This record gives sequence, structure tokens and C-alpha cells, in this order.
Amino acid sequence: MTPDNSLIQAYLKANPETQSAVNGTLLGKFTSGDALVTAHLAPMIDWAYERIAEKVGAADLNEAQARMYIAELSVFARYNAQFLKAAATSVEGFCPELAHELRRNHLEEGGERGKVPAHYVLYTNALLSDLGLLVNGHVPARETETLVNLHQWMVGSHMPSFIAGAYYATEAVAIAETEILRDITNRYGELTGQGSGSELKALHYYYELHLDEGHEAAQVDGMSVEAAHIEGLARFIKESELFHVELPQAMDGWLTITEGMTHWWAQLAHRAWEMN
Repeated sequence: MTPDNSLIQAYLKANPETQSAVNGTLLGKFTSGDALVTAHLAPMIDWAYERIAEKVGAADLNEAQARMYIAELSVFARYNAQFLKAAATSVEGFCPELAHELRRNHLEEGGERGKVPAHYVLYTNALLSDLGLLVNGHVPARETETLVNLHQWMVGSHMPSFIAGAYYATEAVAIAETEILRDITNRYGELTGQGSGSELKALHYYYELHLDEGHEAAQVDGMSVEAAHIEGLARFIKESELFHVELPQAMDGWLTITEGMTHWWAQLAHRAWEMN
């Protein structure tokens, strides 16, 4: 990745107010976490993932391309619960409230006794039952390995505020990524004659679990599972003074993971293009 092909850098170049806010945050001059999230970071995510969805072009993928995306996208889900657990342990002495939120997410992702099973298990089993796709044990491509490494290094950081910003970034993209993944699996189902949408019963349940505010798995009134994860972690940036989160560190963490995730998608799109 270079400044010339980074979606984040492109957005900053086109939006000088956000560039000023990001620079000011890193320099300790922009101190409103609420304004940072609401006016700058959230819109940047929306814009970047609109571009990513266009690059992926799920409706035009061939079978091999769709299968590649599905396999690569399964890898992070394999490790996310353990990353959340490690992040919670790293920050618990600094901010027990942040640790609590990360552990809540860990239990949802990793499977809490008596509730919904681990999301990775739900997803991989759904792929197997609905599409006949076995992704368990898939060895990731280099760009996916890089993304996993970025998270592995992040959750062990000695800077709790860095972790706060980085995990907010991870969760902030979750709805957009889930919607793109849903489009890809629907495309694969159509290409292989197995259907799409509600015809893929297990996958439909999985996507509704993440995106439907009325789903049985939703624990926060009026919010889907993913929306609650986003808002739960955004709170620590928005209310940084209350939780003693250092915004410059949080901004660094956010940029580290957001650049990593958008670069990952760009590299996967390039890999798919090479498969034409």
C-alpha cells in the first residue's frame, strides 16, 4: 500500500476538514472524540466501503472468484473471538469498562453457553450445508495473513488507547463487510444453482443474526448485533475524557487497522481480477 492507492488517503485528500481533524488529533490539538467519530471517521468508513463494494462487484463475479473471496473472508472470523479476548486482557487494568465491552463482544463472537454458538462455527457450517463449501483449515493468501498479523500485533499492544481506536475500526467496518459478503455468497449460490437470500437458510440466519435489529441474538434494544458492537466501542472514543482514552493513540490505532482492512480488500479485488 502507498499513499497513491490508499482509499483512506484518497478520502483525506478530498476532504480537507477531515484531514485537519485527523492531523490535529494525532498532534493533540483536536480533542473532541465525539466530533471525530461522528463527523469524520464514520463517514470515511462509509465512503471507503462504497468504493470497495464497487471494486468487488459481487454481481459480476465468476464462481472461482466468489469462492476465493468466501475462503479468504472466513479466515478473520476464525480468529476474531480470540483477538477480542486478548484485547480485553490487555486493557483491563487501564479501563475495565472497555475490557467489559470487549469481553461482551468476545462472548457473542465466540459463543456464550446457552446462547448462539460461535459465529465462526455458524458461518462455516452454513457454507457447508447451504453451498457445499469447506473453508475450515483454509490457508490464507498473503494479504489475509497480513491482516491477521496486524490484529495479532494490535491486541498485544502496551497502549490501551491504541487498542481502543483499533478495535473501534475493526467493528466499524463490520456491517459493510457483512453486506458485501452476503452479496458474494448469494452470487456463488446463484452461479452453482443453489439459490440465494432466504433460499440459503443457514446463511440467511447468519446474516440476519448480524444485521437484523430484531434478531434473537441482539442484546441491545433497537440495534443489531453488529450495530451494538460499533456503538459500544465508539463510545470510548466519543467519551475519551471520561474513560481517559488518549485520542492521539486511538487515532493511530484506528488508522493502522482501517488502512490494513481497506488495503486487504483492494488486494483481494486485484487477486480476483487476475482470475479473469
